[in-house]
Amino acid sequence: MTFIFNKQQQQLISEYKQLISYGNKKISKVGLNVQKTRIRKKVLYFLMGAMQSYSESVLKLMGSEPVYEKPGESFLRSQFEIWLNIRFIYSSRSEEKARLFSSEAITESIDFAKKHKKLWIKYPAWNLEFGYIKNSSDWNNFIRDNLGDLKKYQDKYGDKNVTKVPNLFDRTLAIDGYLKKIGTFSEKKSAEKYYTLYYKYFSQATHLSMPALLRFINESKLSFYIDSKPEDAERILAVSYQVYFTTLYFFLNIFGAYKVSEFKSFKDYSKSILKSRNASS
Repeated sequence: MTFIFNKQQQQLISEYKQLISYGNKKISKVGLNVQKTRIRKKVLYFLMGAMQSYSESVLKLMGSEPVYEKPGESFLRSQFEIWLNIRFIYSSRSEEKARLFSSEAITESIDFAKKHKKLWIKYPAWNLEFGYIKNSSDWNNFIRDNLGDLKKYQDKYGDKNVTKVPNLFDRTLAIDGYLKKIGTFSEKKSAEKYYTLYYKYFSQATHLSMPALLRFINESKLSFYIDSKPEDAERILAVSYQVYFTTLYFFLNIFGAYKVSEFKSFKDYSKSILKSRNASS
């Protein structure tokens, strides 16, 4: 499919490239003292790194010809989840929600090891290896070490009964609950609203259910969609820009790297996107 981006779409791509480039330079100058930084700030640091990578991928896929809309949607889904996770860990004045992410990382490793061990025992003749682990019994030390780390972590913070991050929808409810508690809740800020509007929709290309698979087919012509239309790119990029913009804005503020004068043009463009989308609605 051959197409030409219109002026509005070309501007969106140009503005996003400038924002991505700016964000890359600013983030690269932000250091992290792992020993002295609080957990919540550390988790934010790691999430911002992932956000930068996903955002660059979206722009690469959607900002040139041909346009690959469906993979772009998958990356946008990941961007959106990062945005919600950051809002979740900052939806209280304590470090508790950030500690959930740290403890879950250990429990996920333990679960991973137990499943491997079970498979290896079930099929002993199979050629199964994982790095330095060559036998099913080798997983015992891995599991023991991780359980020890989890106990130390839980003892330190008193989180003995909390090792699992709530599902994403419950995280949105926690975000909105916190906003209501501090009196700043509104339709514009509702995490549940944005989750309902976007997350499930952009998850379809990733979770290959039948409704998702049908989105790859042009039913009127009984053929596959290989490329996408300019408006498809615009739709993905407009949402992606806003998710990246708000995350970068928050990150730079938390790490003391935000400068009003540098960010003004990006903020003005963000407002223009919202105004344009509201008008078209």
